[in-house]
This record gives sequence, structure tokens and C-alpha cells, in this order.
Amino acid sequence: MIMTYAAEEKDKEGVPTGKFMMGKAAAERAATEVCSTHKGMNKDDAAAYVKEFFPRTWVHFDVNGGGFIEVEKMQNFLRFFLS
Repeated sequence: MIMTYAAEEKDKEGVPTGKFMMGKAAAERAATEVCSTHKGMNKDDAAAYVKEFFPRTWVHFDVNGGGFIEVEKMQNFLRFFLS
């Protein structure tokens, strides 16, 4: 997740903080990949599943509407998403 999808947060001076975040688009790409790799869905089925279940999952985890969630929460995010 960190190497492929997450972005490192930076402080006001532009110095990396060591805190990795996932934006909505990155989380959606990760969810699509997991549908294929872990659930064995083809591209069309994965796209339909993401379209139906990703929005509710995103709202559930991005409770403050900040547009980002911590990468550490992605395991729980994907578990909820696939349930």
C-alpha cells in the first residue's frame, strides 16, 4: 500500500513527516486491485463492485470529509469494502 498507493504527508516547510495517507482516488485504485487479486474478479466485475460499494466504504472511513485516510486503516477499509 505504501509503495504503490500512499503519499507521504509533509509539514509546512515541505519536509516529509513519515505519515502516509491515501486519497480517495488512490484508495479506489487499491480497492479495484484487491477485487482482482483477492476475490478473483475480472475487470468488468471489479469495476461494477467498486462502483457499488466503494462510495459507502469511503464515507464510513473518511468521517471528517478530509479526502484522505491513514494508510494504516486500509486493512480495515478493504475488509469492510469486501464484506
